[in-house]
Amino acid sequence: MINYFPTQLARGKAFCNRTNELKRLRHDIESVTPSLIISPRRYGKTSLALNAFERTKWPYVHVDLYKAFSEEDVERFLLKGIASLLSKLEKTPKRLIALAADFFSNLHVSVSIGKEGLQLDFKRKKTSPVDTILKSLEHLHELAKTRNTKVILYLDEFQVVGQVCKNYTIEAAVREVAQKSEFISFVFSGSDRHLIEQLFNDKKRPFYHLCDTITLKRISASDYTKHLKKAAMHQWNTELPDTAMGRILHHTERHAYYFNKLSSLLWLQDALPSAEDVTSTWMSFVAENKSLLERELALLTINQRRMLLQLAEHDAVKEPFGKAFLADSKLSGSTASMVMKVLIERDYVFIDEAGLYRVLDPLMKSVLADTKNTI
Repeated sequence: MINYFPTQLARGKAFCNRTNELKRLRHDIESVTPSLIISPRRYGKTSLALNAFERTKWPYVHVDLYKAFSEEDVERFLLKGIASLLSKLEKTPKRLIALAADFFSNLHVSVSIGKEGLQLDFKRKKTSPVDTILKSLEHLHELAKTRNTKVILYLDEFQVVGQVCKNYTIEAAVREVAQKSEFISFVFSGSDRHLIEQLFNDKKRPFYHLCDTITLKRISASDYTKHLKKAAMHQWNTELPDTAMGRILHHTERHAYYFNKLSSLLWLQDALPSAEDVTSTWMSFVAENKSLLERELALLTINQRRMLLQLAEHDAVKEPFGKAFLADSKLSGSTASMVMKVLIERDYVFIDEAGLYRVLDPLMKSVLADTKNTI
Protein backbone atom coordinates (compact mmCIF):
# COMPACT_ATOMS: atom_id res chain seq x y z
CA MET A 1 0.00 0.00 0.00
CA ILE A 2 1.35 3.40 -0.99
CA ASN A 3 1.41 6.11 1.68
CA TYR A 4 1.02 9.28 -0.36
CA PHE A 5 1.09 11.54 2.69
CA PRO A 6 3.96 10.63 5.07
CA THR A 7 4.60 13.04 7.92
CA GLN A 8 8.23 11.96 8.11
CA LEU A 9 10.29 11.32 4.96
CA ALA A 10 8.59 11.41 1.56
CA ARG A 11 10.04 8.99 -0.97
CA GLY A 12 8.94 7.38 -4.20
CA LYS A 13 5.37 8.26 -5.19
CA ALA A 14 4.90 10.15 -1.91
CA PHE A 15 7.48 12.73 -3.01
CA CYS A 16 5.45 15.61 -4.45
CA ASN A 17 6.94 17.88 -7.10
CA ARG A 18 10.10 19.80 -6.09
CA THR A 19 11.12 19.09 -9.70
CA ASN A 20 13.27 22.19 -10.16
CA GLU A 21 14.91 21.91 -6.74
CA LEU A 22 15.61 18.21 -7.32
CA LYS A 23 17.18 18.88 -10.70
CA ARG A 24 19.30 21.70 -9.31
CA LEU A 25 20.48 19.68 -6.30
CA ARG A 26 21.38 16.70 -8.47
CA HIS A 27 23.38 18.97 -10.74
CA ASP A 28 25.26 20.39 -7.77
CA ILE A 29 25.99 16.91 -6.42
CA GLU A 30 27.16 15.49 -9.73
CA SER A 31 29.36 18.52 -10.40
CA VAL A 32 30.69 18.29 -6.79
CA THR A 33 29.46 21.79 -6.03
CA PRO A 34 28.74 22.33 -2.30
CA SER A 35 25.02 22.92 -1.74
CA LEU A 36 23.01 24.56 1.00
CA ILE A 37 19.30 23.77 1.48
CA ILE A 38 17.36 26.30 3.56
CA SER A 39 13.76 26.25 4.73
CA PRO A 40 11.69 26.38 7.90
CA ARG A 41 11.26 23.12 9.79
CA ARG A 42 9.05 20.45 8.23
CA TYR A 43 9.19 21.87 4.71
CA GLY A 44 10.85 18.76 3.25
CA LYS A 45 14.59 19.52 3.21
CA THR A 46 15.63 16.01 4.17
CA SER A 47 13.14 14.40 1.78
CA LEU A 48 14.51 16.51 -1.07
CA ALA A 49 18.10 15.64 -0.19
CA LEU A 50 17.52 11.89 0.16
CA ASN A 51 15.53 11.70 -3.08
CA ALA A 52 18.38 13.46 -4.88
CA PHE A 53 20.95 11.10 -3.34
CA GLU A 54 18.99 8.01 -4.30
CA ARG A 55 18.68 9.20 -7.89
CA THR A 56 22.39 10.03 -8.03
CA LYS A 57 23.19 6.51 -6.75
CA TRP A 58 26.41 7.57 -5.05
CA PRO A 59 27.28 6.30 -1.55
CA TYR A 60 26.01 8.87 0.94
CA VAL A 61 25.65 9.49 4.64
CA HIS A 62 23.24 11.73 6.52
CA VAL A 63 24.86 13.34 9.57
CA ASP A 64 22.26 15.09 11.75
CA LEU A 65 23.97 17.58 14.07
CA TYR A 66 20.81 18.66 15.89
CA LYS A 67 21.83 16.91 19.12
CA ALA A 68 25.41 18.18 19.11
CA PHE A 69 26.09 20.38 22.15
CA SER A 70 29.87 20.74 21.92
CA GLU A 71 32.78 20.64 19.49
CA GLU A 72 33.46 17.09 20.67
CA ASP A 73 29.87 16.11 19.79
CA VAL A 74 30.29 17.56 16.29
CA GLU A 75 33.48 15.56 15.92
CA ARG A 76 31.85 12.32 17.10
CA PHE A 77 28.76 12.68 14.91
CA LEU A 78 30.94 13.38 11.88
CA LEU A 79 33.28 10.44 12.51
CA LYS A 80 30.36 8.08 13.08
CA GLY A 81 28.90 9.32 9.79
CA ILE A 82 32.16 8.59 8.00
CA ALA A 83 32.20 5.12 9.58
CA SER A 84 28.72 4.54 8.16
CA LEU A 85 29.98 5.69 4.76
CA LEU A 86 32.89 3.23 4.94
CA SER A 87 30.33 0.47 5.45
CA LYS A 88 28.84 1.38 2.08
CA LEU A 89 32.23 1.35 0.39
CA GLU A 90 33.22 -2.07 1.74
CA LYS A 91 30.57 -4.75 2.31
CA THR A 92 32.72 -7.67 3.48
CA PRO A 93 33.09 -7.53 7.31
CA LYS A 94 36.73 -8.61 7.32
CA ARG A 95 37.71 -6.06 4.70
CA LEU A 96 35.55 -3.40 6.32
CA ILE A 97 37.25 -3.72 9.71
CA ALA A 98 40.65 -3.59 8.02
CA LEU A 99 39.64 -0.51 6.05
CA ALA A 100 38.20 1.23 9.13
CA ALA A 101 41.18 0.34 11.32
CA ASP A 102 43.53 1.85 8.76
CA PHE A 103 41.30 4.90 8.23
CA PHE A 104 41.01 5.79 11.93
CA SER A 105 44.49 4.66 13.05
CA ASN A 106 46.01 8.15 12.87
CA LEU A 107 42.96 9.72 14.51
CA HIS A 108 43.41 7.94 17.86
CA VAL A 109 40.09 6.13 17.44
CA SER A 110 39.73 2.35 17.78
CA VAL A 111 37.13 0.41 15.80
CA SER A 112 35.17 -2.81 16.13
CA ILE A 113 32.16 -4.42 14.46
CA GLY A 114 28.96 -4.99 16.41
CA LYS A 115 25.34 -5.81 15.60
CA GLU A 116 24.80 -2.25 14.39
CA GLY A 117 27.92 -2.18 12.21
CA LEU A 118 31.13 -0.28 12.86
CA GLN A 119 31.62 0.91 16.44
CA LEU A 120 34.04 3.71 17.31
CA ASP A 121 35.85 4.09 20.62
CA PHE A 122 37.03 7.65 21.31
CA LYS A 123 38.88 6.90 24.56
CA ARG A 124 42.26 7.05 22.83
CA LYS A 125 41.56 10.52 21.40
CA LYS A 126 44.34 13.02 22.06
CA THR A 127 44.00 15.60 19.31
CA SER A 128 41.65 18.60 19.16
CA PRO A 129 38.26 18.22 17.44
CA VAL A 130 39.21 20.58 14.60
CA ASP A 131 42.39 18.61 13.82
CA THR A 132 40.52 15.31 13.88
CA ILE A 133 37.74 16.66 11.65
CA LEU A 134 40.19 18.06 9.11
CA LYS A 135 42.27 14.86 9.01
CA SER A 136 39.21 12.63 8.71
CA LEU A 137 37.76 14.64 5.81
CA GLU A 138 41.11 14.76 4.03
CA HIS A 139 41.49 11.02 4.54
CA LEU A 140 37.97 10.43 3.19
CA HIS A 141 38.86 12.47 0.10
CA GLU A 142 42.01 10.42 -0.49
CA LEU A 143 40.14 7.15 0.00
CA ALA A 144 37.39 8.14 -2.46
CA LYS A 145 40.03 9.33 -4.92
CA THR A 146 42.00 6.07 -4.63
CA ARG A 147 38.83 4.06 -5.28
CA ASN A 148 37.66 6.49 -7.97
CA THR A 149 34.32 6.66 -6.18
CA LYS A 150 32.47 9.87 -5.46
CA VAL A 151 30.55 10.10 -2.18
CA ILE A 152 28.02 12.46 -0.62
CA LEU A 153 28.36 13.96 2.85
CA TYR A 154 25.07 15.45 4.02
CA LEU A 155 25.51 17.66 7.10
CA ASP A 156 22.05 18.45 8.43
CA GLU A 157 21.20 21.15 11.01
CA PHE A 158 24.62 22.61 10.31
CA GLN A 159 23.80 25.88 12.08
CA VAL A 160 24.57 23.98 15.30
CA VAL A 161 28.28 24.24 14.42
CA GLY A 162 28.03 28.01 14.68
CA GLN A 163 26.27 27.72 18.04
CA VAL A 164 28.47 25.23 19.90
CA CYS A 165 31.94 25.93 18.50
CA LYS A 166 34.18 28.43 20.27
CA ASN A 167 35.45 29.99 17.05
CA TYR A 168 35.39 29.46 13.29
CA THR A 169 38.14 26.81 13.10
CA ILE A 170 35.82 23.84 12.49
CA GLU A 171 33.95 25.84 9.85
CA ALA A 172 37.30 26.62 8.22
CA ALA A 173 38.37 22.96 8.31
CA VAL A 174 35.18 21.75 6.63
CA ARG A 175 35.35 24.53 4.05
CA GLU A 176 38.96 23.68 3.19
CA VAL A 177 38.02 20.15 2.16
CA ALA A 178 34.65 21.06 0.63
CA GLN A 179 36.30 23.69 -1.57
CA LYS A 180 39.06 21.49 -2.99
CA SER A 181 37.67 17.94 -2.98
CA GLU A 182 36.64 16.48 -6.33
CA PHE A 183 35.35 13.26 -4.77
CA ILE A 184 33.22 14.41 -1.81
CA SER A 185 30.01 16.26 -2.63
CA PHE A 186 29.02 18.32 0.42
CA VAL A 187 25.36 19.11 1.08
CA PHE A 188 24.46 21.33 4.04
CA SER A 189 21.05 22.17 5.43
CA GLY A 190 19.55 23.96 8.39
CA SER A 191 16.10 24.82 9.69
CA ASP A 192 17.07 27.89 11.73
CA ARG A 193 17.27 30.28 8.80
CA HIS A 194 18.61 33.19 10.80
CA LEU A 195 21.58 31.22 12.14
CA ILE A 196 22.29 29.33 8.92
CA GLU A 197 22.25 32.55 6.89
CA GLN A 198 24.66 34.14 9.35
CA LEU A 199 27.00 31.17 8.98
CA PHE A 200 26.97 31.16 5.16
CA ASN A 201 26.39 34.83 4.30
CA ASP A 202 28.72 36.63 6.70
CA LYS A 203 31.77 37.90 4.79
CA LYS A 204 33.94 37.34 7.84
CA ARG A 205 33.13 33.63 8.14
CA PRO A 206 34.69 30.69 6.24
CA PHE A 207 31.54 29.54 4.39
CA TYR A 208 30.88 32.87 2.71
CA HIS A 209 30.08 32.29 -1.00
CA LEU A 210 30.96 28.59 -0.80
CA CYS A 211 27.60 26.99 -1.64
CA ASP A 212 24.83 27.06 -4.16
CA THR A 213 21.87 28.00 -1.95
CA ILE A 214 18.53 26.27 -2.57
CA THR A 215 15.68 27.90 -0.64
CA LEU A 216 12.54 25.77 -0.38
CA LYS A 217 9.22 27.54 -0.72
CA ARG A 218 5.72 26.10 -0.49
CA ILE A 219 4.68 23.65 -3.19
CA SER A 220 2.19 25.15 -5.64
CA ALA A 221 -1.55 24.55 -5.40
CA SER A 222 -1.59 22.98 -8.87
CA ASP A 223 1.07 20.43 -7.95
CA TYR A 224 -0.67 19.55 -4.71
CA THR A 225 -3.96 19.19 -6.58
CA LYS A 226 -2.41 16.69 -8.99
CA HIS A 227 -1.01 14.77 -6.03
CA LEU A 228 -4.41 14.67 -4.31
CA LYS A 229 -6.14 13.45 -7.46
CA LYS A 230 -3.62 10.65 -7.93
CA ALA A 231 -3.88 9.58 -4.29
CA ALA A 232 -7.70 9.67 -4.32
CA MET A 233 -7.85 7.61 -7.50
CA HIS A 234 -5.59 5.02 -5.88
CA GLN A 235 -7.62 4.99 -2.63
CA TRP A 236 -11.25 5.32 -3.82
CA ASN A 237 -10.95 4.85 -7.58
CA THR A 238 -12.33 8.34 -8.14
CA GLU A 239 -11.11 11.91 -7.88
CA LEU A 240 -11.51 14.02 -4.77
CA PRO A 241 -14.15 16.76 -5.19
CA ASP A 242 -12.72 20.16 -6.05
CA THR A 243 -14.36 21.64 -2.97
CA ALA A 244 -12.61 19.13 -0.71
CA MET A 245 -9.24 19.77 -2.35
CA GLY A 246 -9.82 23.50 -1.96
CA ARG A 247 -10.50 23.08 1.75
CA ILE A 248 -7.32 21.04 2.25
CA LEU A 249 -5.24 23.76 0.58
CA HIS A 250 -7.09 26.48 2.52
CA HIS A 251 -6.60 24.98 5.98
CA THR A 252 -3.00 23.84 5.50
CA GLU A 253 -1.98 26.84 3.38
CA ARG A 254 0.28 24.47 1.40
CA HIS A 255 2.60 23.96 4.38
CA ALA A 256 4.22 20.58 3.56
CA TYR A 257 3.87 18.98 6.98
CA TYR A 258 0.28 20.06 7.59
CA PHE A 259 -0.80 19.22 4.05
CA ASN A 260 0.44 15.67 4.57
CA LYS A 261 -0.90 15.45 8.12
CA LEU A 262 -4.44 16.54 7.25
CA SER A 263 -4.50 14.43 4.10
CA SER A 264 -3.24 11.34 5.95
CA LEU A 265 -6.10 11.71 8.45
CA LEU A 266 -8.64 12.06 5.65
CA TRP A 267 -7.26 9.02 3.86
CA LEU A 268 -8.13 6.90 6.91
CA GLN A 269 -11.80 7.30 6.08
CA ASP A 270 -13.65 4.60 4.20
CA ALA A 271 -15.71 7.04 2.17
CA LEU A 272 -14.49 9.80 -0.12
CA PRO A 273 -14.11 12.93 2.06
CA SER A 274 -16.34 15.92 1.46
CA ALA A 275 -15.44 19.56 2.03
CA GLU A 276 -17.26 19.36 5.36
CA ASP A 277 -15.21 16.30 6.33
CA VAL A 278 -12.02 18.23 5.60
CA THR A 279 -12.97 21.13 7.85
CA SER A 280 -14.23 18.85 10.62
CA THR A 281 -10.99 16.82 10.55
CA TRP A 282 -8.85 19.96 10.60
CA MET A 283 -10.75 21.48 13.52
CA SER A 284 -10.37 18.22 15.46
CA PHE A 285 -6.64 18.30 14.78
CA VAL A 286 -6.49 21.92 15.97
CA ALA A 287 -8.37 21.03 19.17
CA GLU A 288 -6.00 18.11 19.86
CA ASN A 289 -2.94 20.36 19.55
CA LYS A 290 -4.33 23.58 21.01
CA SER A 291 -2.79 23.26 24.47
CA LEU A 292 0.64 22.50 23.00
CA LEU A 293 0.55 25.60 20.79
CA GLU A 294 -0.78 27.76 23.62
CA ARG A 295 2.19 26.73 25.78
CA GLU A 296 4.53 27.76 22.97
CA LEU A 297 2.73 31.09 22.55
CA ALA A 298 2.99 31.71 26.29
CA LEU A 299 6.79 31.77 25.92
CA LEU A 300 6.58 34.78 23.60
CA THR A 301 6.41 38.37 24.77
CA ILE A 302 3.07 40.15 24.97
CA ASN A 303 3.95 42.30 21.95
CA GLN A 304 4.98 39.26 19.91
CA ARG A 305 1.65 37.58 20.71
CA ARG A 306 -0.20 40.76 19.80
CA MET A 307 1.52 40.89 16.44
CA LEU A 308 0.82 37.24 15.69
CA LEU A 309 -2.79 37.61 16.77
CA GLN A 310 -3.37 40.53 14.41
CA LEU A 311 -1.67 38.74 11.52
CA ALA A 312 -3.80 35.64 12.14
CA GLU A 313 -6.98 37.72 12.28
CA HIS A 314 -6.18 39.56 9.05
CA ASP A 315 -4.96 36.38 7.29
CA ALA A 316 -2.37 38.30 5.23
CA VAL A 317 -1.10 41.85 5.71
CA LYS A 318 0.53 44.05 3.11
CA GLU A 319 1.47 46.94 5.42
CA PRO A 320 2.06 45.70 8.98
CA PHE A 321 3.58 49.06 9.88
CA GLY A 322 0.69 51.11 8.53
CA LYS A 323 -1.51 53.20 10.81
CA ALA A 324 -4.56 50.93 10.65
CA PHE A 325 -2.68 47.73 11.52
CA LEU A 326 -0.65 49.43 14.26
CA ALA A 327 -3.83 50.81 15.80
CA ASP A 328 -5.36 47.32 15.92
CA SER A 329 -2.23 45.78 17.39
CA LYS A 330 -1.72 48.65 19.87
CA LEU A 331 1.98 48.85 18.94
CA SER A 332 4.14 51.81 17.98
CA GLY A 333 5.91 51.76 14.63
CA SER A 334 9.35 51.22 16.12
CA THR A 335 8.14 48.46 18.45
CA ALA A 336 6.26 46.73 15.64
CA SER A 337 9.37 46.81 13.47
CA MET A 338 11.52 45.18 16.15
CA VAL A 339 8.85 42.60 16.98
CA MET A 340 8.37 41.68 13.32
CA LYS A 341 12.12 41.27 12.81
CA VAL A 342 12.30 38.73 15.65
CA LEU A 343 9.19 36.84 14.52
CA ILE A 344 10.56 36.48 10.99
CA GLU A 345 13.98 35.38 12.24
CA ARG A 346 12.36 32.76 14.46
CA ASP A 347 10.07 31.50 11.68
CA TYR A 348 6.80 32.59 13.24
CA VAL A 349 6.10 34.92 10.32
CA PHE A 350 7.04 34.76 6.65
CA ILE A 351 6.61 37.01 3.64
CA ASP A 352 4.91 35.21 0.75
CA GLU A 353 5.49 35.55 -3.00
CA ALA A 354 3.06 38.48 -3.15
CA GLY A 355 4.94 40.37 -0.42
CA LEU A 356 2.25 39.74 2.20
CA TYR A 357 3.10 39.04 5.84
CA ARG A 358 1.58 35.81 7.18
CA VAL A 359 1.76 33.54 10.21
CA LEU A 360 4.02 30.72 9.03
CA ASP A 361 2.42 27.83 10.92
CA PRO A 362 -1.24 27.29 9.83
CA LEU A 363 -1.99 25.28 12.98
CA MET A 364 -0.76 28.16 15.14
CA LYS A 365 -2.80 30.54 13.02
CA SER A 366 -5.94 28.47 13.66
CA VAL A 367 -5.23 28.36 17.40
CA LEU A 368 -4.71 32.12 17.46
CA ALA A 369 -7.95 32.69 15.60
CA ASP A 370 -9.76 30.40 18.04
CA THR A 371 -8.34 32.09 21.13
CA LYS A 372 -8.05 35.72 19.95
CA ASN A 373 -10.24 36.97 22.77
CA THR A 374 -8.04 35.45 25.48
CA ILE A 375 -4.54 36.52 24.36
